[in-house]
Amino acid sequence: MQQMYYLLLFILYPLSLLPLRVLYVISDGMYLLLYYCFRYRKQLVADNLRHAFPKKTEQEIQFICKKFYRNFCDQWIETLKLLSMSKEELNRRIRGNWDVFHQLYSEGRNTYALLGHTFNWEWANVACQYNCQQQFAGVYMPQKNKAADKLLIKIRSRSGAWQISMKAKRGFQKLEGVRYIVGLIADQNPPVVKAATWYDFMNREAPFFNGPEVLARKAKAAIVFAGIKKLRRGYYEIVLERFTDDATTLAKGEMMQAYVHFMEEQIKAQPENWMWTHNRWKHSR
Repeated sequence: MQQMYYLLLFILYPLSLLPLRVLYVISDGMYLLLYYCFRYRKQLVADNLRHAFPKKTEQEIQFICKKFYRNFCDQWIETLKLLSMSKEELNRRIRGNWDVFHQLYSEGRNTYALLGHTFNWEWANVACQYNCQQQFAGVYMPQKNKAADKLLIKIRSRSGAWQISMKAKRGFQKLEGVRYIVGLIADQNPPVVKAATWYDFMNREAPFFNGPEVLARKAKAAIVFAGIKKLRRGYYEIVLERFTDDATTLAKGEMMQAYVHFMEEQIKAQPENWMWTHNRWKHSR
């Protein structure tokens, strides 16, 4: 595993030193290969879009589909760039209303920030630690490939952010005694579907894991929803919405229902900017 990790680093780090304008040429080539040659999950993406937007014409669906694949390729090229991108360049390319987190810090509140698979979530996670006084901790699902997993942890931790594995039973203990923001991408398929709660999501039922609500209530934490808007290629805006100051004041399921609605609005505003290759609706009740 160590040898494979260092091999990946040896190959990818020099690539990350290239200017983004050059890396985007590589992204364009990846798009042509994925969309036209390998047709990577193309049928799944189109089918997901048809269900999510039943009133759109087939021409509109195909237009969104192509834009999605371009953004999908940009996502991974931009993640690669994080290996060497400076704090100054990242902050120039991704802005946010960080005052929401600043205010919560001044009030002495811990925070759970819920976002989704909207591009570029990797930049958003790193930028959060750069711009906030709290300790940022991202909750992640480990990759099956150990070398790739270690590389992603290196990328995500470069700003001083902590990483908490969903499979680590005592991972949250490291947060004791610090003022923190826990970042959760909460629109992924739950690891145990039987224990999930089902919500209507983009015109179909989908299971959502209850972990964010359980953890936030246990910590009596504030809840913030985080949306990511793509301004243009290589530039993003994070929109933070303060939902509640204390999760324990909410009725059971209220937080997740509000989050699902928030994510739907994000997807409808920029449908090409969400991870449609992720088979979100593969489970049925």
